[in-house]
Amino acid sequence: MRFFCLLFFLFAAGVQAQTNKNITQADSTSNTQNDSIVVVVGNISIEGNKITKDHIIFRELEFISGEQLNLTDLKGRIKRSQQNLMNRSLFNFVTITTKKNNGNLDIYLQVIERWYIWPIPVFSFADRNINAWLDSKDFGRLNYGLDIRVENFRGRMERLNFIIQGGYDKKFEVKWTIPYLTKNQIFGMGTSAGVQLNRLYAYATENNKLVYFDAGSEYAAQQYFGQLDFTFRPKFNFLHTASISYNYAHFNDSLLELNPNFTYGDTIYNYFKIAYRYKHDFRDYAPYPLNGYYFDVGIEKTGLGILSKDVNLWTFRFVFDQYIHIHKRWYFAYNLSVMYSNDGFQPYFLTTGFGFNSMNIRGYELYAIDGQRLGVIKSNFKFEIIPRRVHNISWIKTEKFSKVFYALYANLFFDMGYANDKLYYKNNPLTNQLLFGTGLGIDFITYYDLVFRFEFSVNKQGETGFRIGLIAPI
Repeated sequence: MRFFCLLFFLFAAGVQAQTNKNITQADSTSNTQNDSIVVVVGNISIEGNKITKDHIIFRELEFISGEQLNLTDLKGRIKRSQQNLMNRSLFNFVTITTKKNNGNLDIYLQVIERWYIWPIPVFSFADRNINAWLDSKDFGRLNYGLDIRVENFRGRMERLNFIIQGGYDKKFEVKWTIPYLTKNQIFGMGTSAGVQLNRLYAYATENNKLVYFDAGSEYAAQQYFGQLDFTFRPKFNFLHTASISYNYAHFNDSLLELNPNFTYGDTIYNYFKIAYRYKHDFRDYAPYPLNGYYFDVGIEKTGLGILSKDVNLWTFRFVFDQYIHIHKRWYFAYNLSVMYSNDGFQPYFLTTGFGFNSMNIRGYELYAIDGQRLGVIKSNFKFEIIPRRVHNISWIKTEKFSKVFYALYANLFFDMGYANDKLYYKNNPLTNQLLFGTGLGIDFITYYDLVFRFEFSVNKQGETGFRIGLIAPI
């Protein structure tokens, strides 16, 4: 993981870092002003964007030059504009200040850009996650390669991604995301295509553990895919995405012999998938929110009645998160997630459940819990051990890496969920019952959207475990 060594540098620095002051502020004269006074936004200047185009930054500002606003409204818009810019993952720091100028209020933006080109080594597992691999420690299931990411391509917030993976499972994938195609920066698109060749492939779930078929020198599954995404972002916090994808899958005959319900009966499938997703995002800092809320709803149709006509699956997903600052260093957050798919037969290769996607119950990371209908409620009480601080690493010369922020939080969490499975519940005792897990955790937050989670959990069955996570729990 990039910059993992920062954990050492930040704690071994031996100097007190100053508390981060990277918030909106006005000049000293504004302290005596009445917040109801109407001001005129003067010149807006930007400093520090050597790669990012000015119009990309202006797109995130909730005010324009010449606009008349009362001071309270302007302060709120400045704060939200700063959050908008930070949530685009283009900058490590964004500072916005104001200054009087002939009756107007000029606004100054100073940004520190990130490093945008990342050749990241791929070191992954044929198992579905690191915790599942640690349970078996089978080094024969390791995959390796290179994940090349070019972020903020051409300074227009575009993203290029090339994945070349060898090892037990092979994969090649290319993605290109263009957030703004039109002059008004409302419409965008993305495209991706790839191939994945698996020697090891799960064909069933028994005792809520995946059972794998190892094809040896052959491939258990060969999959090819291509996708087009179209985005519409009319305002700052709203995003509509419509997608269409083509999928080709060729499965080894042995998978159907081992599990007759693995497919609809054939070994080769060609099918399309269409999807729509709507996001409503008012989080203060998306990688690790402390205030605000997030709403996400989507529907997808797998199989359009052409090509492989057997493929027919509807799926609906809903997510709602809320983040509340209780008092001083105390915070609370909760998440509600629901997944619902249509009745009828679903082949195993299209099934999902807890442990296969972002829906999970802490304490059950080692299990695969199949279900056609899922519901989960997650909650976190959080205490800020080290408030967000800024530190300069003097021996690093470029500001893209030398200026660092970090924070440390302690968590008390409780999750519960239910997986309704009408197809594969036999020999899987964790389905069709209410599950819950609780525990304690430590979260370390730093720049480049990095989150390191260390959690100790206990589940309903009394099983305990130590888990590692690399994204925010809620």
